[in-house]
Amino acid sequence: MTTPRPTDDLDAYASSYGTAWTKDPTGLLDFFDPAGTYSDMAMGTTYTGHDDILRFHRWMLKFAPDSVIEFHSPAARHGVLYLEWLWSGSFQGRLRLADGSEMPSNGERFSVPGIAACHVTPNGKLTSHRDFWDVTQMIAQLGV
Repeated sequence: MTTPRPTDDLDAYASSYGTAWTKDPTGLLDFFDPAGTYSDMAMGTTYTGHDDILRFHRWMLKFAPDSVIEFHSPAARHGVLYLEWLWSGSFQGRLRLADGSEMPSNGERFSVPGIAACHVTPNGKLTSHRDFWDVTQMIAQLGV
């Protein structure tokens, strides 16, 4: 897969990145520098390197196997990329919260917005991706 660079076409990059998060875990790694990080700020977790990022992605798909992530409204400046996103799916696996407590699955659907702040190398690889979103909004939708 040829991974677009954010400097080529921001909208095409956002679309390809969303497709990778949604249904192409191996392709997702093509977006990241081998030492890159993914941080879920709502959950207080950071995953470093391809193996850890892939581990997070597998967990996400256990939680919501029908996950769809759509990135939109991309903006870039001086090596920083911002993407608004919408994550939707159904609650099929347990959810571990930042405080260590767990919520059992119930099959309910959710749709939560967020924003990603990413650092990008000149060759287009992500050295960091930090997601900011409101986990309480998801919990309210899941009704648990």
